[in-house]
Parts: sequence; C-alpha cells; structure tokens
Amino acid sequence: MLGEKRANCGDRGGKSAEAVPSTDPMTVPSPATVSSSVQRQKYAEFLRSPDLLSRIFDIAEDAIISIDQGHQIVMFNQGAEKMFGFRAHEVLGRPLDMLLPRRYVETHRSDVSAFGQSPMAARRMGERGRIAGLRKDGTEFPADASISKVDLEGVRIYSVILRDMTEHVAAEQRIKAALLEKEVLLKEIHHRVKNNLQVVSSLLSLQSRGVQDEATRQMFKESQNRVQSMALIHEQLYQSKSLSELDFPAYVKQLVSRLFRSHQISSSRIELTTKVDDVQLGVEIAIPCGLIINELLTNALKHAFPGDCGGKIEIELTQGKDGLTLCVRDNGVGIPEEIGLRNSETLGLRLVRSLVVQLEGKARIQRSGGTAIEITFPVNAAGKESE
Repeated sequence: MLGEKRANCGDRGGKSAEAVPSTDPMTVPSPATVSSSVQRQKYAEFLRSPDLLSRIFDIAEDAIISIDQGHQIVMFNQGAEKMFGFRAHEVLGRPLDMLLPRRYVETHRSDVSAFGQSPMAARRMGERGRIAGLRKDGTEFPADASISKVDLEGVRIYSVILRDMTEHVAAEQRIKAALLEKEVLLKEIHHRVKNNLQVVSSLLSLQSRGVQDEATRQMFKESQNRVQSMALIHEQLYQSKSLSELDFPAYVKQLVSRLFRSHQISSSRIELTTKVDDVQLGVEIAIPCGLIINELLTNALKHAFPGDCGGKIEIELTQGKDGLTLCVRDNGVGIPEEIGLRNSETLGLRLVRSLVVQLEGKARIQRSGGTAIEITFPVNAAGKESE
C-alpha cells in the first residue's frame, strides 16, 4: 500500500509485523497507518513540510511564479521552466518584466498594484483572464492566468498561475476561419439562389408576352410574383449580417410594395397598413410565411375591391405565447360563403392550405365587414411535407 511498508510474512510468533510510516521522502504516509500520537505529529509535520509543497509546485503542469513587492521573482517551478525556457537559477531575483512582452510591462505592473490594494485574495488576470508571455527565445505566447496574494511575516508575495493557451488559441483561430469560410459560402448560395429565381421570373415574364389570353397572362404574372417573393428572401439574407434569420418587418415592407406595383394599384385607392412585430425568422418559416402573404394580398387586391372601389387592407404578424399569428384583413366585398381554404379549387388558396400544413399551423376565415384570414403557427415549426 502507498505510504507504508509491511513485512513479507508474519513474525516467529505468528503475529503480523506492525505497519510503520515510510521513511522514503517521496512517499506520503497513509492516515490509516498513523496510530500513535508521535506518529500523528510526524505525519502532520510531514504535510506541512516545505519540501512537500515544493514538490507539489514543481510537478504541476502549469507555470507557478511568485514575486515579491518589488516584482522580483522568488519562485519559479518546473512548469514555468518548460513554458518559458529559462532555468530557475536564471530568473530568481530578477524582475518579472523579463517574462512579459515590453508593451505589456506597464499595464501588468498597474494591474498587480491595483490588485494589491483590493480586498480580493485572488482573481483572473488580463482581458477574460488572458495575458501574453515572453519565452527565452523571444517568442510570445498566450496564457490563461490567475493571481493570488499572501502576506508572509510582513512580506507581500504575489503568485501567478499560468497555462499555455497556444494550442487553444490556434484551435479557436481554425474554428473562426472555418466559420468565415462557411459564411462566405452561405452568402454565395443565397446570392446564386436569388439570381436563379430572378432568371425564372424573367423567363415567366418573357413567356407571358407571347400569350394573347388575358387570364393566362395573369396566371404567368402571379407565378412570377411567387418566385419574386422567394427571391426577395434570399436577397435580404445575402445582404444582412445574419445568414440564418430574416428581418421580417423589412421583408414584408418590400414585398407589399412590389405587389402594389405589379398590380398597378395606387396607395390613394387602397390604403395598406402593416403591423409586424420585430421578429427574426429562419428561412424554413420565412419562405412559406412570405408566400402566404403574397397569396392573400394578391387575392385581396384582385377580388376585394372590384372596379374602382377603394378600401383598406391590413397585414398583421404578432408573436404571442402560443406562437405567431398572421392575419390579412380587408374591408372589401367579402369572400363568398361557399369558398373556403379546404374546398377551394383556386391555386392561390390551395397553396395557402399546403403552406399552413407545412408550418404546422391552423387557419380560419372571418367574413364580417370584409374578409380576414388568420393563421396561427408555432415559432419553431419544423415544417411538414405539403399535403
């Protein structure tokens, strides 16, 4: 057993040899073997032995350096020797400044002085506990550091424990470089998707010019608006700081402006009000939500105000404890009773129905004083296959 010596066999009388504390200076006696008061006293003295503390400090992997009030090095363990490249006899009695890059010397002295006057017994050093050290060969390295203080017989001693963070910082830099590379790649993807959708939109526009039937041309225009509503999302994500979340209020503002221009509707004829909470939506929610707004607003612009009739349209997106609630409301002629989201054969309302399922939401139609379609869905909607 560590810390004790036993005879290999019993004595002549058949009794076991008594366990005695080891005299090996590198072996710590086990408390279980300390029975007599003399042995307990020797054991306590052993634990208080400066040699024991010195060995503990020396075998530590981290650098442990102590300085006096004059910033002269009074202790330099083996971990510090490995970290800095100096032998202990080369630095003892010399100023700690030799282990610091010149530009940090004054700041370090000020920090130690301020710490000496504070009531704290220990704290982290530097910004986020990170400082820089200077090796014997002149190279610098980042270190995680903490400092403590103690008064020994009227002498203030400061002790610093340092851990070499070179590998850690290198790993951080590799991660940052990888994230930057992925960010650039993701921006490029959003940019290319937007450009490809613009190409599709342009093709639809070109194709519609050769169509004589007005109803068919209108179908091309509506499909073009759907594509543009998706392209607008990728355009905003490409331009924003966040590549994963969309500033939805800004998106809605641009979307409705484009739809009014596309349908050649004057704001003096139809007044539009938007009330969108300041929410950031991921692409998986923003795209179906944007398409729903596109379809419902298009439907209101086409059917709610026949002829030259004027009116109001309101778009609201509010966030509550149950998720998000999207409502598109108008004070027009109203949707016929026989038309609903479940039984409608029009492409627009069928698309809305599928998108509501994708958002794991619920929709209802209010027909008093015009038409209001309200859709509630969870913020973290995972997205289901459209039915």
